[in-house]
Amino acid sequence: MLKLARLLGIVLGITTLGMVTPALAQVPVTDAGALTQLVAQLQQAQQEYQELVSQYNELKSTYAAVSQDVNPNQWATELDQSGMQNTVPNTSLLPNMLDGLSPPSQLGGNLGSLAQQYYGLNKVYIPTGTDFASTQTQQTANETANFEAIATQNLQSLEAREQDLPQIQSQLNSATTIQQVSSIQARLSAEQNYVEAQQAQAQNLQLLADEEQKQGDQAAVQENEQGAAQTISKLCSDATTLGSEPAICQGQ
Repeated sequence: MLKLARLLGIVLGITTLGMVTPALAQVPVTDAGALTQLVAQLQQAQQEYQELVSQYNELKSTYAAVSQDVNPNQWATELDQSGMQNTVPNTSLLPNMLDGLSPPSQLGGNLGSLAQQYYGLNKVYIPTGTDFASTQTQQTANETANFEAIATQNLQSLEAREQDLPQIQSQLNSATTIQQVSSIQARLSAEQNYVEAQQAQAQNLQLLADEEQKQGDQAAVQENEQGAAQTISKLCSDATTLGSEPAICQGQ
Protein backbone atom coordinates (compact mmCIF):
# COMPACT_ATOMS: atom_id res chain seq x y z
CA MET A 1 0.00 0.00 0.00
CA LEU A 2 2.80 2.42 0.77
CA LYS A 3 4.44 1.76 -2.58
CA LEU A 4 1.11 2.34 -4.32
CA ALA A 5 0.55 5.61 -2.52
CA ARG A 6 4.09 6.76 -3.34
CA LEU A 7 3.56 5.82 -6.99
CA LEU A 8 0.33 7.74 -7.18
CA GLY A 9 2.10 10.76 -5.72
CA ILE A 10 4.82 10.59 -8.36
CA VAL A 11 2.19 10.25 -11.12
CA LEU A 12 0.26 13.26 -9.82
CA GLY A 13 3.46 15.24 -9.62
CA ILE A 14 4.35 14.40 -13.23
CA THR A 15 0.80 15.23 -14.32
CA THR A 16 0.97 18.53 -12.57
CA LEU A 17 4.28 19.36 -14.20
CA GLY A 18 2.83 18.34 -17.52
CA MET A 19 -0.06 20.77 -17.08
CA VAL A 20 2.18 23.62 -16.02
CA THR A 21 4.70 23.27 -18.80
CA PRO A 22 2.31 24.22 -21.70
CA ALA A 23 1.15 27.27 -19.68
CA LEU A 24 4.72 28.50 -19.34
CA ALA A 25 5.24 28.06 -23.06
CA GLN A 26 2.35 30.56 -23.86
CA VAL A 27 4.11 33.68 -22.28
CA PRO A 28 4.80 36.11 -25.23
CA VAL A 29 8.36 36.99 -26.01
CA THR A 30 9.11 40.80 -26.16
CA ASP A 31 10.02 42.03 -29.72
CA ALA A 32 12.12 45.24 -29.43
CA GLY A 33 11.97 45.92 -33.20
CA ALA A 34 8.18 45.83 -33.28
CA LEU A 35 7.98 48.27 -30.38
CA THR A 36 10.37 50.68 -32.10
CA GLN A 37 8.28 50.58 -35.27
CA LEU A 38 5.08 51.19 -33.29
CA VAL A 39 6.60 54.24 -31.54
CA ALA A 40 7.71 55.65 -34.92
CA GLN A 41 4.21 55.20 -36.30
CA LEU A 42 2.71 56.97 -33.31
CA GLN A 43 5.16 59.87 -33.68
CA GLN A 44 4.32 60.22 -37.37
CA ALA A 45 0.61 60.14 -36.62
CA GLN A 46 1.11 62.85 -33.98
CA GLN A 47 3.01 65.05 -36.45
CA GLU A 48 0.30 64.62 -39.10
CA TYR A 49 -2.31 65.54 -36.53
CA GLN A 50 -0.43 68.71 -35.57
CA GLU A 51 -0.17 69.68 -39.26
CA LEU A 52 -3.91 69.20 -39.66
CA VAL A 53 -4.58 71.37 -36.62
CA SER A 54 -2.27 74.05 -38.03
CA GLN A 55 -4.06 73.95 -41.40
CA TYR A 56 -7.40 74.14 -39.67
CA ASN A 57 -6.38 77.19 -37.64
CA GLU A 58 -5.03 78.88 -40.77
CA LEU A 59 -8.27 78.23 -42.65
CA LYS A 60 -10.25 79.46 -39.69
CA SER A 61 -8.18 82.66 -39.55
CA THR A 62 -8.58 83.20 -43.29
CA TYR A 63 -12.33 82.69 -43.06
CA ALA A 64 -12.57 85.12 -40.17
CA ALA A 65 -10.63 87.72 -42.15
CA VAL A 66 -12.81 87.32 -45.24
CA SER A 67 -16.15 87.11 -43.46
CA GLN A 68 -15.46 89.90 -40.98
CA ASP A 69 -18.23 92.53 -41.02
CA VAL A 70 -16.50 95.93 -41.20
CA ASN A 71 -18.44 99.16 -41.64
CA PRO A 72 -16.67 101.69 -43.93
CA ASN A 73 -18.17 104.54 -41.90
CA GLN A 74 -16.17 103.58 -38.83
CA TRP A 75 -13.14 105.22 -40.46
CA ALA A 76 -13.26 108.98 -39.83
CA THR A 77 -16.79 108.90 -38.45
CA GLU A 78 -16.73 112.68 -38.01
CA LEU A 79 -17.03 112.96 -41.80
CA ASP A 80 -20.16 110.80 -41.89
CA GLN A 81 -22.52 113.77 -41.55
CA SER A 82 -25.07 115.11 -44.02
CA GLY A 83 -23.75 118.64 -43.58
CA MET A 84 -20.27 117.48 -44.55
CA GLN A 85 -21.51 115.55 -47.54
CA ASN A 86 -23.83 118.23 -48.97
CA THR A 87 -22.83 121.77 -48.02
CA VAL A 88 -25.27 123.56 -50.32
CA PRO A 89 -28.85 124.03 -49.02
CA ASN A 90 -31.81 122.33 -50.64
CA THR A 91 -32.38 123.75 -54.10
CA SER A 92 -35.91 124.81 -53.15
CA LEU A 93 -34.34 127.36 -50.77
CA LEU A 94 -31.84 128.78 -53.25
CA PRO A 95 -34.04 131.24 -55.23
CA ASN A 96 -34.91 133.42 -52.23
CA MET A 97 -31.41 133.05 -50.78
CA LEU A 98 -29.55 133.97 -53.93
CA ASP A 99 -31.98 136.73 -54.91
CA GLY A 100 -31.43 138.32 -51.53
CA LEU A 101 -35.07 137.93 -50.47
CA SER A 102 -34.03 135.81 -47.48
CA PRO A 103 -31.93 137.80 -45.01
CA PRO A 104 -29.14 135.96 -43.15
CA SER A 105 -31.14 135.98 -39.93
CA GLN A 106 -33.70 133.61 -41.51
CA LEU A 107 -31.24 130.95 -42.70
CA GLY A 108 -30.43 129.40 -39.31
CA GLY A 109 -27.69 126.99 -38.35
CA ASN A 110 -24.08 127.29 -39.40
CA LEU A 111 -25.07 128.82 -42.75
CA GLY A 112 -27.12 131.56 -41.10
CA SER A 113 -24.32 132.32 -38.65
CA LEU A 114 -21.79 132.66 -41.46
CA ALA A 115 -24.13 134.79 -43.59
CA GLN A 116 -24.89 137.10 -40.67
CA GLN A 117 -21.16 137.47 -40.02
CA TYR A 118 -20.46 138.42 -43.64
CA TYR A 119 -23.47 140.74 -43.71
CA GLY A 120 -22.05 142.67 -40.77
CA LEU A 121 -18.56 142.81 -42.28
CA ASN A 122 -19.81 144.01 -45.66
CA LYS A 123 -22.28 146.60 -44.42
CA VAL A 124 -21.45 150.28 -44.67
CA TYR A 125 -24.94 151.69 -45.07
CA ILE A 126 -28.16 149.86 -45.94
CA PRO A 127 -31.12 152.10 -46.85
CA THR A 128 -34.51 151.23 -45.39
CA GLY A 129 -36.74 152.71 -48.09
CA THR A 130 -39.09 150.82 -50.41
CA ASP A 131 -38.01 152.48 -53.67
CA PHE A 132 -36.18 150.52 -56.34
CA ALA A 133 -32.67 151.68 -55.44
CA SER A 134 -33.16 150.98 -51.72
CA THR A 135 -34.71 147.57 -52.35
CA GLN A 136 -31.93 146.58 -54.73
CA THR A 137 -29.29 147.64 -52.22
CA GLN A 138 -30.95 145.61 -49.47
CA GLN A 139 -31.29 142.49 -51.61
CA THR A 140 -27.75 142.76 -52.97
CA ALA A 141 -26.36 142.92 -49.43
CA ASN A 142 -28.32 139.80 -48.45
CA GLU A 143 -27.39 138.01 -51.65
CA THR A 144 -23.67 138.68 -51.26
CA ALA A 145 -23.65 137.51 -47.63
CA ASN A 146 -25.59 134.35 -48.55
CA PHE A 147 -23.22 133.50 -51.40
CA GLU A 148 -20.20 133.98 -49.16
CA ALA A 149 -21.73 131.82 -46.43
CA ILE A 150 -22.45 128.90 -48.80
CA ALA A 151 -18.96 129.12 -50.29
CA THR A 152 -17.38 129.21 -46.81
CA GLN A 153 -19.40 126.21 -45.63
CA ASN A 154 -18.22 124.34 -48.72
CA LEU A 155 -14.59 125.21 -47.96
CA GLN A 156 -15.00 124.17 -44.31
CA SER A 157 -16.13 120.72 -45.41
CA LEU A 158 -13.21 120.34 -47.83
CA GLU A 159 -10.79 121.50 -45.14
CA ALA A 160 -12.13 118.95 -42.65
CA ARG A 161 -11.73 116.18 -45.21
CA GLU A 162 -8.18 117.26 -45.96
CA GLN A 163 -7.31 117.13 -42.26
CA ASP A 164 -8.78 113.64 -41.74
CA LEU A 165 -7.47 111.94 -44.88
CA PRO A 166 -4.01 111.25 -43.34
CA GLN A 167 -5.76 109.47 -40.47
CA ILE A 168 -7.64 107.24 -42.91
CA GLN A 169 -4.40 106.58 -44.79
CA SER A 170 -2.70 105.57 -41.54
CA GLN A 171 -5.53 103.16 -40.77
CA LEU A 172 -5.13 101.69 -44.23
CA ASN A 173 -1.44 101.07 -43.59
CA SER A 174 -2.20 99.32 -40.30
CA ALA A 175 -5.07 97.19 -41.60
CA THR A 176 -4.65 93.49 -40.82
CA THR A 177 -7.47 91.88 -42.80
CA ILE A 178 -8.64 91.90 -46.39
CA GLN A 179 -12.02 93.14 -45.26
CA GLN A 180 -10.52 96.10 -43.42
CA VAL A 181 -8.48 97.10 -46.46
CA SER A 182 -11.55 96.88 -48.71
CA SER A 183 -13.62 98.82 -46.20
CA ILE A 184 -11.11 101.67 -45.92
CA GLN A 185 -10.71 101.80 -49.69
CA ALA A 186 -14.49 102.08 -49.99
CA ARG A 187 -14.43 104.96 -47.51
CA LEU A 188 -11.70 106.75 -49.48
CA SER A 189 -13.68 106.27 -52.67
CA ALA A 190 -16.78 107.75 -51.02
CA GLU A 191 -14.78 110.74 -49.77
CA GLN A 192 -13.43 111.32 -53.27
CA ASN A 193 -16.98 111.28 -54.64
CA TYR A 194 -18.08 113.81 -52.01
CA VAL A 195 -15.19 116.11 -52.91
CA GLU A 196 -16.01 115.91 -56.61
CA ALA A 197 -19.67 116.64 -55.85
CA GLN A 198 -18.72 119.67 -53.75
CA GLN A 199 -16.46 120.95 -56.50
CA ALA A 200 -19.39 120.69 -58.92
CA GLN A 201 -21.56 122.53 -56.40
CA ALA A 202 -18.99 125.30 -56.16
CA GLN A 203 -18.88 125.65 -59.94
CA ASN A 204 -22.67 125.81 -60.12
CA LEU A 205 -22.67 128.36 -57.30
CA GLN A 206 -20.21 130.50 -59.26
CA LEU A 207 -22.48 130.24 -62.30
CA LEU A 208 -25.47 131.33 -60.23
CA ALA A 209 -23.50 134.25 -58.82
CA ASP A 210 -22.59 135.40 -62.34
CA GLU A 211 -26.20 135.11 -63.45
CA GLU A 212 -27.40 137.03 -60.40
CA GLN A 213 -24.99 139.83 -61.29
CA LYS A 214 -26.39 139.93 -64.81
CA GLN A 215 -29.92 139.91 -63.44
CA GLY A 216 -29.09 142.86 -61.20
CA ASP A 217 -27.66 144.80 -64.12
CA GLN A 218 -30.72 143.96 -66.22
CA ALA A 219 -33.03 145.08 -63.41
CA ALA A 220 -31.23 148.42 -63.27
CA VAL A 221 -31.63 148.86 -67.04
CA GLN A 222 -35.32 147.98 -66.80
CA GLU A 223 -35.76 150.48 -63.97
CA ASN A 224 -34.13 153.21 -66.02
CA GLU A 225 -36.32 152.37 -69.01
CA GLN A 226 -39.40 152.40 -66.84
CA GLY A 227 -38.46 155.77 -65.37
CA ALA A 228 -37.84 157.22 -68.82
CA ALA A 229 -41.17 155.89 -70.10
CA GLN A 230 -43.01 157.36 -67.13
CA THR A 231 -41.32 160.72 -67.64
CA ILE A 232 -42.26 160.82 -71.32
CA SER A 233 -45.82 159.79 -70.52
CA LYS A 234 -46.12 162.62 -67.98
CA LEU A 235 -44.67 165.20 -70.40
CA CYS A 236 -46.99 164.08 -73.17
CA SER A 237 -49.95 164.27 -70.82
CA ASP A 238 -49.00 167.80 -69.88
CA ALA A 239 -48.51 168.77 -73.54
CA THR A 240 -51.94 167.43 -74.46
CA THR A 241 -53.44 169.47 -71.69
CA LEU A 242 -51.74 172.56 -73.12
CA GLY A 243 -53.14 171.80 -76.58
CA SER A 244 -50.01 170.50 -78.28
CA GLU A 245 -48.81 167.02 -79.20
CA PRO A 246 -45.09 166.60 -79.90
CA ALA A 247 -44.08 163.88 -82.30
CA ILE A 248 -42.64 161.83 -79.48
CA CYS A 249 -46.06 161.74 -77.87
CA GLN A 250 -47.88 160.29 -80.85
CA GLY A 251 -49.11 156.85 -79.97
CA GLN A 252 -48.72 157.45 -76.22
